[in-house]
Amino acid sequence: MIGRSNSSSLVVKDYTVIQVKTSERSHASHCLFVKEHASAHNRVEWPKGRTLIVYNVPPYCKEENIRLLLKDCGEIMRVFLQPKSSIAPMKTASLSKTPKTVQVAYVVFKKPTGVRNACSFSFDTVHFICDQETPLRTGLRGYIEDYRNIPDVTAMEKESEKFMDDYFKTKDEEDKKEKEKAGQPDEEGFIKVTRHGKNKGGKRTEDNQKKGHEHIRKRNKKNELKDFYSFQFRETKRKHILELQAKFEEDKKRVKEMRQARKFRPY
Repeated sequence: MIGRSNSSSLVVKDYTVIQVKTSERSHASHCLFVKEHASAHNRVEWPKGRTLIVYNVPPYCKEENIRLLLKDCGEIMRVFLQPKSSIAPMKTASLSKTPKTVQVAYVVFKKPTGVRNACSFSFDTVHFICDQETPLRTGLRGYIEDYRNIPDVTAMEKESEKFMDDYFKTKDEEDKKEKEKAGQPDEEGFIKVTRHGKNKGGKRTEDNQKKGHEHIRKRNKKNELKDFYSFQFRETKRKHILELQAKFEEDKKRVKEMRQARKFRPY
């Protein structure tokens, strides 16, 4: 459904369309689609009535740019930028692995009037999502900035090694505590049954994976049901009889040749 309200707002299927630009020199505008966030899953981070959802956010747009766009609507408590909509806020670790694509923003206002003000934006008025204090680097400049922000490989290796050392150290301490507690009753008098076998499992190498796949293939072949249907059983039996008949004829021919070879020939 497309329509215009009295305030010259353009509404497309309950979404208010907002025209934005990066600068006054830009001839092209970008459209954002906003509406009040409503979901059957109530989240504390996204309170009902005070959360605005914004679709089609430019890839290099940051939280500061969203705040700049909606600063006149009301006081903003928090902004969530995600690569796609979700039931709950996405973790920061998963956000860092996502490529630069259009985003979805969840804007939490202090009062419900902030959502209403954002949904009443005029389509005829072009808004700006960046200024001198809040720049937005797009295109080639954005790629250059991403290249400059690539972390140092040596530093990443050291950080990874330190993380793994801490992990194995913590794991060894936990295993040591479990072995000490083995056979000892807990506060309620129960004894935890644990298993410390000699076979700790093999390494995840290519050869071990091939051996595992071959083992599974042989096991499946062994468990395969042969001659499950009646026609399969009859066909197998017929082939077996034909093979026996062919073998019998070959044996008869071989015996005849052997007898002829042993026949007495004085001349």
